Amino acid sequence: MKLVLQQFGYFSLACFISSSVGYFLLHFVMPDGWVFGTLYRMFLYHWEYPYQYIASVSIVYGLLATPLSIRFRRNQNMSFLIYSLGVALVILVASPIGGMLWVIHDMQAGYFTEGARFRDDLMWGALEGLRSGWLVILLSMPYNIFGLIAGYFITNHGFKRVGLDQIHVVKSLPSLSSLGETLSLHRGDKPGEPNR
Repeated sequence: MKLVLQQFGYFSLACFISSSVGYFLLHFVMPDGWVFGTLYRMFLYHWEYPYQYIASVSIVYGLLATPLSIRFRRNQNMSFLIYSLGVALVILVASPIGGMLWVIHDMQAGYFTEGARFRDDLMWGALEGLRSGWLVILLSMPYNIFGLIAGYFITNHGFKRVGLDQIHVVKSLPSLSSLGETLSLHRGDKPGEPNR
């Protein structure tokens, strides 16, 4: 459990810190500070609260990268296919969360809903995020390129951090016959002797 928490902390914090630094630096370089992409007639809450959206992606990345790093710990050189699938999965899972966050930010502008309507608005935000979140990320040039490069190094380092000596995994479960033999030895039977 300790290793899982360490890996999650590493992936989430490294992603958040590098993404925040990249955003901060690009904010000064890009014309009018436009780092994130946007869609036509979209309220720009992700421009107003960038670090909340970065944090949501970082947490999703940590939640997905941690079990993968432990599962594929023997394969220390991450393949391009695994990395590409991981990026797609992070975008797929984080986009609905970003859409729900957008709905919550929209409420700060005075569009408050309650009860079932609030739940319906959150579901609408999740679906809109799933439908258009990937496009907003695609339009966020050159921030998305920076994120892909930084993400590759963070992920590759995170996979290498998990050594075989850090995880104690049962290699194989004992067979039922060897388990029965072990139990009979504890009762005092001799090996190979039929059970009484």
